[in-house]
Amino acid sequence: MKKIWSSLAKDLWVALLDIIAVNAAYLLALLVRFYVNFEFRPTVTYYLTAFWQFAPFYTVLAIAVFAAFRLYGGMWRYAGINDMNRIILANLCTSVVQIVGTALFIRRMPITYYIIGALLQFVFVSLIRFGYRILLVEKKKAASRKSPAVPTMVIGAGETARKAINHLEDTPFRASVVVDEKSSGKTINGIPIQADFDKALASVRAVFIADPNLTAEKRNEIREKCEAAGVEIQDYTGYLTNLGGRVPVSSLLELADGKVTLIINGKITEYESGKEAIRSIKDRYDIKRVEGMRIELVKPSSNAYVGYEAWAEQHKEQTGEDVSFF
Repeated sequence: MKKIWSSLAKDLWVALLDIIAVNAAYLLALLVRFYVNFEFRPTVTYYLTAFWQFAPFYTVLAIAVFAAFRLYGGMWRYAGINDMNRIILANLCTSVVQIVGTALFIRRMPITYYIIGALLQFVFVSLIRFGYRILLVEKKKAASRKSPAVPTMVIGAGETARKAINHLEDTPFRASVVVDEKSSGKTINGIPIQADFDKALASVRAVFIADPNLTAEKRNEIREKCEAAGVEIQDYTGYLTNLGGRVPVSSLLELADGKVTLIINGKITEYESGKEAIRSIKDRYDIKRVEGMRIELVKPSSNAYVGYEAWAEQHKEQTGEDVSFF
């Protein structure tokens, strides 16, 4: 309980806005229902009286419910889906409080009062918390439109691609087209998706791979086409999907500058660049040791990809394509 009230104290200005919101919502609901010809219908003024009688109690209970659902003390500039879920649940609880409280202790109000009031309260409470983030996002977008941008292609149309597009918004690169054969004709984050890589390549100056299901052979083919066209290419798949702490071999070699030496099963091979080393690797390996530009690789342990093999087999059956874990 002490923690709840401590959070409330930190977000006092939000609590004050909530006090206005929860009361304004239900007052507006009454006005929508009974305000006719520029006056509140005289025959039902008892509903207005009932509202004011219950308002002080409802205000305290609503703020307590919001505090219990951790709607205070949050960093609302980073508000997300989990915060929205808590807002929904908190508003459902306060709707029950409004219905039971007025019906049992004051007077049963019209059904439209409960429905419209609950909806308006949800909108107001959500805007209080997400409004600041919306303003920040729009401000960032406005600033990015004024700055020069590099037209960029993102390969892939899944969750990793969405992360890549969002990540690029904070860089000089701007995703202008997404390439994915299965989702061609659709859009992601408002960006059109098409299937023809070669056609899209002619209109961009950078390419970012964000498809974890892309095979090593396909990645090499894309690299060769980009290098031939003089287009910058980066592989974000490992960076954006590496949630478990494992550093993919490809991601490490991407960062290698200059000659690279790989040690695989005791065999030492030197390469002119990290990209050349990437093209030479056909199997799956884990990184055992890194000493400067000398990288020792070993076969992964038997349980390194537990849970992935069955998924890979299912994916191959459905799509006819092998899954690359490299």
